[in-house]
Amino acid sequence: MLKFPKVVPWTSTEEYMAVADCLYSSDISERKRGVAMVKAWRARGRVPVAIEATASLAEMCVADHEQRHGVTICQLQHMYAMALIRFVNSIVDLEQKGVYAQSVAMLAGRIGMPAWFVELRHAGTHEQLPSLMTLRSACAQALLWLRDYYWSKQVRRLPADTTIQVRAVIAEYISACETRQASLAMVASRSAKHSANPSVLAAAEATMESATTALTALVARLHADAVRLYVVPVLIESGFLVPSEKRLRAKFPDCNLPPALADAWSAPFAVFTASWGETLFYEEMLAAIVSALTPDSSELGIFESGDGALSTSHAATLVAWIRWILEAYYVPNGTAGGKASTVSIEDLLEGCLRNPSYYSRSVLRVVSDVDPALKRDLKPFVEYMGKALAALVADEAKAGAPPTNSKPMPTVSVKALQEEEALMQRRLDQLFGASRGASQTESMDVDTSANSTSTANSAPESRSAVKATAAAAAIAHQTEPAAGRWSFVPEAAWTQCPIGALCDGSIPMLEWPAWIDNVPLHATPL
Repeated sequence: MLKFPKVVPWTSTEEYMAVADCLYSSDISERKRGVAMVKAWRARGRVPVAIEATASLAEMCVADHEQRHGVTICQLQHMYAMALIRFVNSIVDLEQKGVYAQSVAMLAGRIGMPAWFVELRHAGTHEQLPSLMTLRSACAQALLWLRDYYWSKQVRRLPADTTIQVRAVIAEYISACETRQASLAMVASRSAKHSANPSVLAAAEATMESATTALTALVARLHADAVRLYVVPVLIESGFLVPSEKRLRAKFPDCNLPPALADAWSAPFAVFTASWGETLFYEEMLAAIVSALTPDSSELGIFESGDGALSTSHAATLVAWIRWILEAYYVPNGTAGGKASTVSIEDLLEGCLRNPSYYSRSVLRVVSDVDPALKRDLKPFVEYMGKALAALVADEAKAGAPPTNSKPMPTVSVKALQEEEALMQRRLDQLFGASRGASQTESMDVDTSANSTSTANSAPESRSAVKATAAAAAIAHQTEPAAGRWSFVPEAAWTQCPIGALCDGSIPMLEWPAWIDNVPLHATPL
């Protein structure tokens, strides 16, 4: 039976654990941070009632500790009582499942909630409010009860040395596989000479069985988030998916994975996918590899490398693994011959296009080879990255800096890059123009007043070409572009203005045209 994933407001298990630690921290500032995070979760979606109750009680403790001016004891009593009443009601109501309503005391006893919580709720609702000291103690006890009956069962903590354990167990398993293969080869060679020694193969089989048991036990202890946190980061290290010996690695520009390397990892991959599924495991692998190959350009700048940049052979092998995964588990257009695609490449493409680099260009080339339908759409971006990298190398050579690539690359001028950008814009306009109606195309901000008669009945592609030409001319010569577009303001005319306003004080129109919402994910090739 197909099991649909559950949507939760937190982005990861780490965030979930961090909020739990903050809500139960002795530091008031940390508690306030935890309460603020739960409020952010409420804005994202539905929050479990246990988390809501924990945040409300923790917020009450923070308010009592700060003792703002003007807050009386009676007001604190009412606030504590309201938080405790909602805590009991929200938790107990989850057990109210029958046709006939059951008493709160009976439901509380079923879930292990102390009976005096129910009595305190009744007193706060129908009788005289308990004392402030009693309410403070009840709030602290309620937080402890939530920690024992909810948080400690939900939060799946792993030892601090989990990464070390994962690295050791996987290394032992790979070593056992290699020993077994060597033993099989040796026994086969000796069998040909009628002098085989069965004990050699038996010892290798025993070692393999022990390593398999250890790996299976480790995988059983790890939850799904551990794939991203521990397993995949270890796999992409040197010595695992990337062999320590450089002669065994893949090479640019082909980036073809050596068959022996793929065969060596088939058995471990089978253990991983049997526990976590092929989609989860291989998509996490793709995400981790792309993250390692494409550093964040918003922090480093385009085509810059961080301190821990990968070596060329290491990166080439990781790109080869991307090719292997896509060829084995990705189906262009979602389905082909009744077979559904196991992995999705949308996140992979977004990571490469947002963070252009030499390696991201190689990944885009691999995607183009695997999915011919995307090759035409990705070609302008791949070529633009190549020319931009060539321009960067030329600038570094003029400045006397060491080039980023030892191979000589042609020099590209700024004008050529601007022409390439205009060409890419024209391609995008042509692709998107096919999905718009004639009336929507007329609403685009193209200055055609000079020749409106000649272009009124032209095809959408012609009008898009006019638009792209006008935009390119405006960028190249820094002249006044068509109305509705951003324009270059002379430096002498710059004046102070509010954030979000133009230099003349007017508010620009930033709304997207309605046709953008109807653009398909993959435009039909022309």
